[in-house]
Amino acid sequence: MKFLLDFFPIALFFIVYKTMGLYAAIYAMIGATALQMLIARYQTGKFENVHLITFALLVVLGGVTLALRDPAFLMWKVSVLYVVFALVLIGSMWIGKKPLLERMLGKELDLHTSVWQQMSWIWGVGFVGIAFVNAYYVKLALAARALLFASTDLDPKIELTELECATTTMQDLCLAAQHTEESWVNFKLFGTMGLTFILIVITVIMISKFTKEEEKS
Repeated sequence: MKFLLDFFPIALFFIVYKTMGLYAAIYAMIGATALQMLIARYQTGKFENVHLITFALLVVLGGVTLALRDPAFLMWKVSVLYVVFALVLIGSMWIGKKPLLERMLGKELDLHTSVWQQMSWIWGVGFVGIAFVNAYYVKLALAARALLFASTDLDPKIELTELECATTTMQDLCLAAQHTEESWVNFKLFGTMGLTFILIVITVIMISKFTKEEEKS
């Protein structure tokens, strides 16, 4: 249930992008993230730091994107956010008495400190991997977008989803720009969700292995 709640804003962003375009999707995601925070607050009695960091970055970088009509700021937010998460997870092994994962889940799972450290490294490196894959899609999308507007007299503030490429002077460039932006949106939902699910599976396997070893001893 928590996994679905965490990806609710991204899923809504995807749906609104497909139907109404990028800038409407940003407004939808900001609203969905605020709702996500309130639901978590109602369920746990406090705001989660992950949600607060995500919301702050979204408001700042999403707001700049809306003000300048430049999607680069929002696109890079994904990489920035996951790098921040990675640094926090890995850094927590040297800051404080316990790794962050142990502080968050220690009441539910009784694991050896070395296991918490291994999991911190796995999730930290995994988040960095997600950040790099996102950066790849962002570079493709922004390069195709820049080439399109440099080669035509189109207004660079226009929504790519609004363009009828068949009527433009550079149809291939227009299609490439639309395709690469859509590929980034697809990765934002399916890529991040899929890679996160892989990290969850690895974590479950590690916990199961440690639990079996404990039972044998």
